Amino acid sequence: MPHLTRARDPVEDLERLYELARELLITEDPDALLDAIVLRSLAILGGDRGFLVARAGDRRNFKVIANWSAEELLSQEEAVSRTLVEEVFATGALLHLPDVEADPRFGESGSIMRLLTRSVLAAPLRIEGELGAVLYLESRSNQYYYGAPERELFSRILELSAKVLEACARRLALERRNNLLEHDLFARYRFPGVITRDAGVLRVLETAAQVAPSDLPVLIQGPSGTGKELLARAVHLNSKRQARQFLTINCSAITSSLLESELFGHLKGAFTGATQNKQGLIAAAHGGTLFLDEVGELPRELQAKLLRTLQFGEVTPVGSTRAETYDVRFVAATNRDLEDEVREGNFREDLLYRLNAVVLELPSLSARPGDVLPLFTAFLARAAEAAGRAAPAIAPEVQAALVAYGWPGNIRELENEAKRASALTPDGEAITLARLSPKVGNPATQGPLLTMAEMERQLVELHMKAAGGNRTQAAQTLGVSREGLRKMLIRLKLS
Repeated sequence: MPHLTRARDPVEDLERLYELARELLITEDPDALLDAIVLRSLAILGGDRGFLVARAGDRRNFKVIANWSAEELLSQEEAVSRTLVEEVFATGALLHLPDVEADPRFGESGSIMRLLTRSVLAAPLRIEGELGAVLYLESRSNQYYYGAPERELFSRILELSAKVLEACARRLALERRNNLLEHDLFARYRFPGVITRDAGVLRVLETAAQVAPSDLPVLIQGPSGTGKELLARAVHLNSKRQARQFLTINCSAITSSLLESELFGHLKGAFTGATQNKQGLIAAAHGGTLFLDEVGELPRELQAKLLRTLQFGEVTPVGSTRAETYDVRFVAATNRDLEDEVREGNFREDLLYRLNAVVLELPSLSARPGDVLPLFTAFLARAAEAAGRAAPAIAPEVQAALVAYGWPGNIRELENEAKRASALTPDGEAITLARLSPKVGNPATQGPLLTMAEMERQLVELHMKAAGGNRTQAAQTLGVSREGLRKMLIRLKLS
């Protein structure tokens, strides 16, 4: 067997283990922690490449989530020997191959021969007892092989890093669950018009899909412009009532007297102007769903009447003394805190308890910055298609400005901004800051113009912030590889 190119220095090894322990204590960013473990492991043990590999989708697929390599990796998944990674996932045991070519199990593996792998150390990482990732180091040199001392040091690195790795792997497992949840939700259920990768919104959609088949009333809460009606429609479309009517009424847009007639209907002669019988929306929605938008604005005098409908399905038209029974599923929405309204005497407590059998809370757009660019791009494409033209490109500084802006008007304001930008951008040109509304991105309102390097730095920072510090996700939204993002961070001196 070939010998190691250098003898181990116990004092130096101990110092490097101490440096690793110190870095694990002071580093907060999860991706930086993963990178630190890979880089420190290579610094202590030697070798050419190191990877942290996680499950992706079914049990035979995986993805590289942290890496260090001397060369640019065009396809990270092809940079690691699938044979060896699958071996660790299958056995759940530390894999030590001092000389891969001499091992009869792997010496003839095509991926190992193609990657010129000579010596390997790889260990499983467990999350609550389940194997979820693999820390993988390799030497590609004929002159340097991992021996027993390296195996012992590798085990000590794993002991030091165990809790950090489990915490990071747990977070990555949650991200993977969110990715699978996103795919599963949009594949199995109907959410027309809904665009999101935000974990919080995905959980709201999951709850909506779960309760849709029931007849429970649903209360959707959230600021104006966050897509409450889209979510209400999704509840209807995924219910057994999907083939029947979905009707809507805005309780804040109609006077009290007209609102009663709109909801419950009226008889001819019930009031001045009632020249014929009128069917109310509740009766018209029989067998389907009625969406009560801005239900917090419902006049107090109508709340008792609506409560009886919710309790017994009874509807008494204005001017009638005879109640009729209808089968309607109610979905309500409000941007008010109805519990506060109850305390202030503006909203009936018993009606609130009837409406909020299931509560879905939509966050503001500022709380889901990772959705800003996908939503803007979709609105831009829609506006361009309506105008019979191709959607314009979005300059990097514009992307940065869009993510940085607070969007007090939420998704509705973002959609209007996309329509404006599409209309003001000539064919073949990209959207620039000057074509955004002043409050969003006009350079005149943002001080001195930035250099291209400053814009790039700002854009990378914003993508990292929008991704919650997750380098893999930030790389995806930037349109670069994770290795490319790592090099950008080094070049721009961003930690």
